[in-house]
Amino acid sequence: MNPTETAEPAAEPVNRLGQVIAGRYLIQRLLGEGGMGAVYLAEHTQMNKLVALKLLHQELSEDAEVAARFEREAMAAAHIVHPNVAGATDFGKTDDGVLFLVLEYVEGTSLRDVLLEKDAPLSVARSLRITRQVARAIECAHEAGIVHRDLKPENVMLVKKADEPDFVKVLDFGIAKVLEGAAQQAAEAIAKRNGGAPQQLTRIGTILGTPEYMAPEQALGEAITPATDLYGLGVMFYEMLTGKHPFETPDRMAMISYHVVAPVPTMRERAPNRDIPAQVEAIARCLLEKDSKKRYPTSRALIEAIDVAATAHAIDVGASPSAIPSQPVPSGGQLPNAPRFLHIDSPLRRFVEKVLRLPRPALVGMAAAAPLGFVLVMVVSGLRSRGGSGAGAVTDELESGTQSVHTVASPELVSAAAALGPEALEDLSNSFPRDASLLSTLAVAYAAAGKSADALRAVRAVLAASPGAMLRDDVLQVVVVAAAAGQGGADNDAFALLEGPLGEKGVDVLIELSAKTSVSGGRELRARASKALAKVDVREHASPAALIALDMKAASLCSGKRDLLARARESGDARVLTQLKLLKQTTGCGGWTRRDCWACLRKDSILDESIAAVETRAAAK
Repeated sequence: MNPTETAEPAAEPVNRLGQVIAGRYLIQRLLGEGGMGAVYLAEHTQMNKLVALKLLHQELSEDAEVAARFEREAMAAAHIVHPNVAGATDFGKTDDGVLFLVLEYVEGTSLRDVLLEKDAPLSVARSLRITRQVARAIECAHEAGIVHRDLKPENVMLVKKADEPDFVKVLDFGIAKVLEGAAQQAAEAIAKRNGGAPQQLTRIGTILGTPEYMAPEQALGEAITPATDLYGLGVMFYEMLTGKHPFETPDRMAMISYHVVAPVPTMRERAPNRDIPAQVEAIARCLLEKDSKKRYPTSRALIEAIDVAATAHAIDVGASPSAIPSQPVPSGGQLPNAPRFLHIDSPLRRFVEKVLRLPRPALVGMAAAAPLGFVLVMVVSGLRSRGGSGAGAVTDELESGTQSVHTVASPELVSAAAALGPEALEDLSNSFPRDASLLSTLAVAYAAAGKSADALRAVRAVLAASPGAMLRDDVLQVVVVAAAAGQGGADNDAFALLEGPLGEKGVDVLIELSAKTSVSGGRELRARASKALAKVDVREHASPAALIALDMKAASLCSGKRDLLARARESGDARVLTQLKLLKQTTGCGGWTRRDCWACLRKDSILDESIAAVETRAAAK
């Protein structure tokens, strides 16, 4: 629970065992000490409750600026209230002028002890669960304007709680970095209490932190930001997964230089026998970017990346619906090596969140049915930056200040959305509005759900996305079924599509409907289709084969049919072939009379030649 610094520890503190601090905290034993002070186990004598009592070293307490900074930062830290944070509950000064801070006492095992005890890496699942909880803790702190700046395994306690054996408590927010807004608020509160103006503090030259977990900007004495904590967490995550620190050197100053300039080795290099999923390693590498702007823009973005990686491997990380909803990223924030939709409120991001809200059994079932995990994780982790460009989904690449975006969703991503239903496909289509295949799947899904109007809307979107393209058979069937239904207004929309936007295919469907006899309301349907086919603007969309079939059917006189035979030979198909064969009947005219209605066709072999030509062409197709 003690932050350390690069300076040597101060002189040995006064032995305070058995002392009562501030008239209520009985010191029982020393828990630890470092460059800033010592931490004791104490009992609140009036509440019979154990607490952790941090005492600043005497010489630091006597430094007016240090004391003012400690009080300001302690006050701000006291406002961090989160289940994964060991919060501050009291602050004051001992009778001999030493500043103290009272913190929640956590009984558990430090992450450091767990790593030493196992002497081996933690499982991927356990590493993700622990890292996610730490991320939630620092998310709360960052929102309060507090940066921990000394995240390390010693400051992460694992507590057995209910059915969670690794419930995380992040310690030592007592001497953290308070960002400008929160610092000003604390300064004003202190000034108001003391009846003076807020004290302006200069910067303390000492670099606080632990070299093994120190972010490059921290080591260089540059501005401390929330990204600083993400780096320290990244080092811990790497260590949990591999059992080793990213860098190996006994020299603490050399360690600092490694953080600043040395490339992070792959996990395979540090732990050859470990099989770490690429998307999980990508999370660690993103956290360990030298440039703080290239790390995750927020702790929330990190949490989302962990949730998606866990979903990919059916790992329960304790994510609940209430824990997953994302928050907008500050303007300009970009998640490195990942698509834009995970940084902003976008339809595809909402689709991913819907996936994450599913119960775990449903996710496992989906993973078995379709490679959902690989799709979502590759989308999030930006594997393309590591040589894995096969994600096939949308990616953002900033090249010379311009954005290049893939407009077609991968089949796996479409399949994953289809497993969730029409709404997920709708969200996905909003990110890929020109993907005709995706829109076609959406149309079929809506039709299967009994939402004909929405299905036809999706069909129109398909036509807009790919003008002139032929609809898939299952999409065309959506229109046919809606047209034949004759109810709810969807039939009007369907006929509107058939009579124009669907072109030749639309006319072909109308011809089929004009001959339908096996559906409910068949007579009305046939009449409506025939009426549509009589329209000049509809006929303009007909193919030559469709036109000759229509004209042959419309001709009532033998001479009229004979005049059409040349066209039938040139472009007729199976539809006109059926009519031509009926013309060979010499009695009945296809009806009740016994006379030959088509006698003009018996003068020569023109009818037989036409039938043979059409049959030959049909057989060749």
